[in-house]
This record gives sequence, structure tokens and C-alpha cells, in this order.
Amino acid sequence: MIERAIVLAAGFGKRVLPLTNTTPKPLLKINKVSLLANTLNFLKKFGVKHFAINTHHLGEQIENFAETNKGIYDIKIFKEKEILGTGGGIRNALSFFLDKPFISINSDTIWSDEYLSPLKNLYKNFTKFNANSGLLMIKRENSFDETLKGDFTIKSDPFLFRQAGDTNNLIFTGCQIINPILLKDKKNENFSIQPVWDEAIADKKMVGEVAQNIFYHVTDLNIYEKLKKLDLIR
Repeated sequence: MIERAIVLAAGFGKRVLPLTNTTPKPLLKINKVSLLANTLNFLKKFGVKHFAINTHHLGEQIENFAETNKGIYDIKIFKEKEILGTGGGIRNALSFFLDKPFISINSDTIWSDEYLSPLKNLYKNFTKFNANSGLLMIKRENSFDETLKGDFTIKSDPFLFRQAGDTNNLIFTGCQIINPILLKDKKNENFSIQPVWDEAIADKKMVGEVAQNIFYHVTDLNIYEKLKKLDLIR
């Protein structure tokens, strides 16, 4: 199984301002549990033992979290003096994964045990089809935030595809499995993961797995306030 993961935590969290003026988004709490702790606990249940976290905005608070919880989580911090983007942040930490497949995950999804089985199925297909990228998806109609648009479609199971316009019926949850070869030839600079995904799709090297549960995601301040009223994290 996969033993290493990176939690992407360098962003500015602009959509949940003014909270992120003083607190990085991953440390916002629901039921007194931070989004970051919830994410790490989910990964531990999956079998991950070693965690990378990239930091930039208010990064010292996340470093303090790592130090305070070093008896619970084995964390290595990757500081970004200048923010490196969704692709660059992962590329910057590539040596941490020892040339083995790893998980990249966002902490602003509310991760629950319901995602464990779909993630296991994703890993099976990722391995079976020798993929370079595997994305955990959710049906668009299962999103708590009804404003979210679809990202992908599955035409030939389990391969992901992007359709033109607002016709894609699957939303990316924020959890993906990556073969390091996907990013090895990329420069260590600021770049988005999106064009890298497009390359993988063109090469039929990207697979997807659809979870069937409700997708709770801290999209913005309004959604965060609504999620705080639900019994989602214990």
C-alpha cells in the first residue's frame, strides 16, 4: 500500500477571508478538530505513515502544529519562500516519496471513513492500468455545495476525460495518487497541476474512482459556516 503522502497547505485561503488573515485554512476547525488533523487522521486509517506538508501563507502556524503533534504524526515540512502552485508544490517535495507512488491531498475536504474503500479501489486500478495519476471523484449531484461545477467525465471506465463546457459530471475531491514519473521532468517552479493532468489524459495514464457519499468541502466562508453546524468530524 501507499505509505507516504503530501498535504497541500501553502495556499492563501482567500475564499474564507477574513478568517485566513490570522489562521491558515488547514487549521480552521469543525467540532474543535482542525481540517489538517482530520486529513492526517484519514490518511493514517488508509495506511499512510509519513507525511509531507508544504507551507507558505502563515506557515509558521502549521510548523507549530507539526512540532506539537510530532508524537502522533511523522511530518516533514516543505517551506515555499514563493508559492509554487498546485503542481510546483508537489514537485518541490518529490524526493520525499522515494520514487514510489504517493497520495497528494487537500485538507479543505471533510474526509470521512466513507472515502477509504473508494480510495482502495482507486489504488487497485492505478496499479492495474499502470497509471501515472489517479483521482478520487464524487458525483456532481452529491456535492453539498451546489455551486460547484464538474471537472471530469468517465467515458471508458476507469479512464478520466474532460468534456468541453459545463458538461462534466464528476468533481475532483482533492485526493489523488501520483506516480513520481508524472512530475520528474517538470522544473521546480510555480505551475498548476492542470496541464499535467491533461498530458496524462492524452496518454491514457489517468484513472478515476467515484465515491458515492456526500461531498463536504470548505469552498468559501458561507459554506464553512454551514459545515460547522453539522456533525461531520468526531
